[in-house]
Amino acid sequence: MNKCLGCGILLQTENKEIIGYTTKIESNFCERCFRLKNYGEYKRVTLDNNDYQKIINNIPSNALVIYVTDILSLNLVNLPKIKNLILVLTKYDILPKSTKEEKIITKLKKIVPNIIDILVISSLKNYNIDKLYNMINKYSKGNDIYLVGNTNSGKSTLLNKLIQNYSDNINHNITVSMYPSTTLDKLEVKLNKLTIIDTPGLIDEGSYVNILSPKDLKMVTPKKEIKPRSCQVTGKGSIMIGHFARIDYETSETNSFVIYTAPTVVSNFISSKNNAYKDLVPHKYSLTNNQDIVLPGLGFIKFTKPISITIYTNKYVKPYTRNNLI
Repeated sequence: MNKCLGCGILLQTENKEIIGYTTKIESNFCERCFRLKNYGEYKRVTLDNNDYQKIINNIPSNALVIYVTDILSLNLVNLPKIKNLILVLTKYDILPKSTKEEKIITKLKKIVPNIIDILVISSLKNYNIDKLYNMINKYSKGNDIYLVGNTNSGKSTLLNKLIQNYSDNINHNITVSMYPSTTLDKLEVKLNKLTIIDTPGLIDEGSYVNILSPKDLKMVTPKKEIKPRSCQVTGKGSIMIGHFARIDYETSETNSFVIYTAPTVVSNFISSKNNAYKDLVPHKYSLTNNQDIVLPGLGFIKFTKPISITIYTNKYVKPYTRNNLI
């Protein structure tokens, strides 16, 4: 019984409308992965987070778990309560060059002190991949290694980079894309003496990734270094984050915030009397010093002083606050 080498799903030739379909059972890839790899055609598949949780629950207690998360949408709420865990922050290459990884790691170690280690990487730039590989060899002790995390966190891209760097089987390429739920089942890869298992991503039900069209998803997905946009404000006002969100703010003193989104997402000030996007769902916050508002799948906004804001988003998007990451 063959599994697709791209997404891990069991191959079948009986029903074209069911995942895993292929014209030949001897194929290496299902039709969905084949068309995604070769033609960029994406077929949306809805997975159940219960399946993700079953995989987490069945991870052996002696296994090493690599929790992979997109550094822009870091949310430690979903961090599994697992003993042998390394936190890996991906896509470091899209952050401003002035961002110091040591400061990020120091902050996170205070928040999650009971994990084995924390590492910032860029699979695209091959940054810290050797360091991660050495960590894996050090901590795995010959046991299986599981890659877990939210969908679109960069797990499969990381695994492909590990295969490219350290395996003779360079033709085994996991399917990767900007689209959600690309990996559909567990994928086992032999990497020298290591066994690494890629898992389907946890679906962040509050993320823009799940609701945007392919065109908009390309727009909000950073492909190069983010250029933060600083906004100095006083009194009442509003700002549009592309056509994805509106922020109304009110501050009694001169205040400022910094927007971290893809360069292709244009932000503009508008009058607070302008009713554009006020038909969306409002989220009200009274922020204290040094807090971020995260718009999952879109980016985050860094605030340094107390301020009252209302963010209007699609009803399926769930913003959240965290202490300043940068």
